[in-house]
Formats: sequence, structure tokens, C-alpha cells
Amino acid sequence: MKILTLPYQIMDLLSDCLAVLDRNGLIIYANHAFQVLNKPFHDTHKKALHYELKKLNQRFQKSKKRFSQEKIMVTTIGKEFVVFIYSLNKLDQQQGSNLVLVKAESHERESEIFMAGELTKAYYNLQEVFFEKLAPEFSALKGEDLHFKKALSSAQKAARTDLPVLIIGESGTGKEILARAIHHVSHRRKMTFVDINCSAIPENLIESELFGYERGAFTGARQDGKSGLFKEAHLGTIFLDEIGDTSPSAQSKLLRVLQEGRFKRVGGTKNIDVDVRIISATNKELAPMIREKRFRDDLFYRLNTVTITLPPLRERKTDIQLLAKFFIQEHVSRRDENLYFSEEALMLMESYSWPGNIRELKGVVDYAATMSESQEIGLENLPPSLLLERSFSQKEKKPFGHFYSATIDSPLLPAIIQKVEKEMIEMAIRKSRNRSQAINTLGISRRTFYKKIKQYNLELGLKRQVSE
Repeated sequence: MKILTLPYQIMDLLSDCLAVLDRNGLIIYANHAFQVLNKPFHDTHKKALHYELKKLNQRFQKSKKRFSQEKIMVTTIGKEFVVFIYSLNKLDQQQGSNLVLVKAESHERESEIFMAGELTKAYYNLQEVFFEKLAPEFSALKGEDLHFKKALSSAQKAARTDLPVLIIGESGTGKEILARAIHHVSHRRKMTFVDINCSAIPENLIESELFGYERGAFTGARQDGKSGLFKEAHLGTIFLDEIGDTSPSAQSKLLRVLQEGRFKRVGGTKNIDVDVRIISATNKELAPMIREKRFRDDLFYRLNTVTITLPPLRERKTDIQLLAKFFIQEHVSRRDENLYFSEEALMLMESYSWPGNIRELKGVVDYAATMSESQEIGLENLPPSLLLERSFSQKEKKPFGHFYSATIDSPLLPAIIQKVEKEMIEMAIRKSRNRSQAINTLGISRRTFYKKIKQYNLELGLKRQVSE
């Protein structure tokens, strides 16, 4: 088998279940077949398989072998698997990563060993090609997902040049943090880094903000004029966040700066020479905007000389627990006590879609740490939005079918909201020491609390489990 230059693309197409585990059994890479076999974790059978793999991984770590082949039995489904496990310690001694190939019981042992051996070589090649050691300036960007690490590696290579960089990613994925890291690794690190959110500036002011203006250029202009952010960033870096929100006029001037290294201030006739490195970012699809003539294609081709795509958090499932544990450490040091998430809380966070990405995850961790009155942070300490999404996603509960049949004469959405609301109140009652704590946990008034207790017939549970 030929060693592949881009093996991760091929690995996702394999029917064999391939994964890379760290020393703690955390999955830091899994191809599509493995994800289908091993997820979602709330499935009891698949959770059992993951548990057996973690135990196997621990035994293998202690053995200090380079290769092992074992059979594991998942009793919950009565099925036996053959697992080939390979040590990848040469790649990273600290992580102690292991590559595992999971197969249902097979008689084609020799061919399987050969294939797994070739895939191990391909994995070595993948690491050598993409994942050079990152500079400390990238340490604020946490994650072990392969696509995420590839993006950081590409960013570090781009930082050594003066080429324009376009960062594509949803809101909350860390585009500005990455832009700052690129600047601080570049030869311009000692010069100014200027960041501007193009979407936060009114369209009629963005030109004057970027390029400045001459005195008396327009009504309300300062008497002494304004130099502009491009002049401020001379010899440094300017970061244009949400570049897709710039006006056609500003786009024309940006193009000229990129082509000629000069621009004119608003109301001015004199060319001003500047030497700046441009990093831009967007959470929008620029291709449709180009087709609709809302974004210049020639500017796009200039900006995306180097394009870096940051994957959303929902595509970095193996990083969710890592990031949650990292963010909770801020509260551990502040409160001087050990805080940790329960297994159920971590599983719920891993199954959530995270539309706000890392920014939302940090907010959830901050909320949970604040709501928790014990060292263990459980489901009851997480925001209701996470539990609400789970109630929609768990197919075994069939929430929509249930509501359509039971509430045929009533609106669907209010019925669903009432069900979730009742479950949250019941959980708060069970987990709280008294009524006051339950009310604070729910974040509602005492009057609303008792109104809901009566509405959902929870008086008996309240008397039995919560007392003043």
C-alpha cells in the first residue's frame, strides 16, 4: 500500500474503525467509521465499547509495548471485537498517543495486520507533514482535533510571510485570537496590531475609520482631521474582522492598498504610502456575495492568498471535554477548591451542537461554576438550553410523535416548553436542600415558583423532598 500524502482524507473513507487515543483514553482522532461505531455516547451499548477501549488503552500504556492485538467482549451487545493497537510515542512522548483499529471478529488476520501497519505509517506521515511544533504564541488556542491542529500549523507557516491571510469560521471559533497569534509570531511582532470589527462600524463611517479624513472633509469632521487605522498600523498588522460587511467604496480602497501599498484619505488628494500586513476574517460565505455583486471578486482573490478555516466546535467533539476542563480551572484557582464536571454533564456538553462555539462553551462553564454549590458540577448546574436541545434530540423518547398524538387540539411548541419546564423544576427540587435554593437555581421569583408548582401538580414532591 502506498504511503499517502493526505491520509486523513482516505481514513474517513475506510470501512475499518480507526482512532487515535491519548494516554487517558481520550479520542483525539476518529475516522467516520469509528464515530458511527462508538457514538453517540448516550447510547448505553456504545458507551460500553468506549469503556472497554479505555481499559485496553490503559493496559497497553502500562505494558510499554509497541504493538498489541487483543479481543474485547462488549457484554451489553454480546459481541466480540478484535483490536489492533499501536504505540505512537515517537510522535509525542508527552501525549503517549496510540492508534487503534477496531474490527468485528475476523479470520483475515494477516491482511488486517498489514493494513493497520500501513495506516500507522500513514499517520506518522500525516504528523510530519502538517503538525510542526507550534510557537508559544498559539498556546491560547486549545485543541487536539486533527483539522484544528492542521489549521494552526498552516497559520504558523503563513505567519513567517507577509502574505494576506483570510480566516474563515463561525462566530466564537477564535478568529481574532488566531490573528493575534499570527502577528506575534511574524517579523512584525514588535510593531502595532490594529483590529477593527467592520460590522460594528456604520457603513458611512468605515472608510474614514480605515483611511482617515482631511479637515473639513464632511460635516462633523474633526478640525485637525484623522490619520486612520491603516496609518496607525504602518509596518505592523491590521486585522479586518467581518470583512464581508465592508461597503463597495471601502472594498475599492482596500484593493488599492493591497495592490499598490497606498491610499487617499477621505476628502484628500495626496497618496499616503503604508506597509501593512492584512489579516481578514469572516463568518459569511463570500462566494454568494461575489455572485450577487456585493463583494468584489478581485479583492477576494487578493485577501485569500492564504485561507485558514477554523472548524466549528460541533465538528471538534473530542475537544469539548478538554476545553470545558481547561475553562473550569480558572474557577478552581479563584475559589481555591477542586471543581469538576460529572460524567453526565460532560456527556451532555459533548452531545450539544454549540451554535456559539468556544465563546458559548466558556459562558456555559462560567454559568455552571457559579450555580454549583458543590465541587461536582452536574446536569442541574448547566443552562436549560442544553437540556432543551437534548429533549429534542433523543430519538428514543420520540418527543414530536408523542406531542402530535397527545396534543392534537393544542399548539405544539407550548406543550413542548411546558414539558421541559416541568422536568427542570422537578430536577431543581430533587437537587436542592430547600425551596430558596431551588428558586435561585431556576432563576425565577418565589411567586412564579409556587405558581408553577401548582400548575404542574408538584406539591407532593415539594413537601417530601424540600423543606424550609
